[in-house]
Amino acid sequence: MKLMHLSDLHLGKRVHTVSMLEDQAHILRQILQIAAQQQVDAVLIAGDIYDKGVPPAEAVSLFDAFLTELARQGKPVCIISGNHDSAERLAFGARLLDGRGIYVAPVYDGTVRRVELRDAFGPVQIHLLPFLKPAMVRRVFPEETIETENDALRCAIGHMELDGAARHVLLSHQFVTGAVRCESEEVSVGGLDNVDAEVYAPFDYVALGHLHGPQNIGANLRYCGTPLKYSFSEAGQKKSVTLVELGEK
Repeated sequence: MKLMHLSDLHLGKRVHTVSMLEDQAHILRQILQIAAQQQVDAVLIAGDIYDKGVPPAEAVSLFDAFLTELARQGKPVCIISGNHDSAERLAFGARLLDGRGIYVAPVYDGTVRRVELRDAFGPVQIHLLPFLKPAMVRRVFPEETIETENDALRCAIGHMELDGAARHVLLSHQFVTGAVRCESEEVSVGGLDNVDAEVYAPFDYVALGHLHGPQNIGANLRYCGTPLKYSFSEAGQKKSVTLVELGEK
C-alpha cells in the first residue's frame, strides 16, 4: 500500500504581511499531480491544515477544491487537526464527507477514529489522533495523572485497541523529543510539549505533523515537513511530499 503523507499546509498564512495563498494553490496542484502519477492509495494530512483557528474564506475554498479533486481521483483522505486548527470547525460535516472517502478526526473524546483500508496483505488501520494538550485528556480520564503532553499521549494511546493481525498507521501532531525545530514553530517553555518516541512503539508507521523540517525520528516515525518554506530557517530545506510503502506485516 502506498500512502502520501502531508502536514502543516498552513493555508491562509501571511509571511511579513504577504499572503501565501497563490503559492499554496500552486503547490497543492503539484501535490494532486503527484498523487495521480504515483497512484497513491490514500493521502494522510497530519494537522495544521489552516494557519489560524478561524481561517479566511479563501483558504477554506482552496482546501475544499483540493479535497474535491482527491475525491474525484478516488483517493481516500485522512485528516487530523493541529495546534493551529480549530478541531470543531475542521470536523464540521465530517459524517457527510465520509461518503466521499474524506475522513476527519473528531474532537477528542477518549476514542480515536479508525479508518480501515485493505491491500493484498490484508488490513491497514489508520488511526486519526488530533493534536492533544494535557487538559483535553484529563477531561476524559480524570483518574489518570496527566501533567505533560507525553503523559497525555501515553494515556490516549494506551486506551486504544489495536488489532494484532492488522498493520497500524497513526496520524499525530506533536513534538517528539530529539526532533529539530524551525523558527516559525511555536515553542513550549520547559519542554512540556515533548513526547517520547517510544510512546509510538505500537505503530508500524507514524505520520507526524507540527515540525516544518522533514526528518525521521527512528525507524517508523517521520515528519514530512511543510510543502512550502515559511521562515528564513527553512531556506536551505528541500521540500517534498513523503511517500510511504507498507509491505507485509
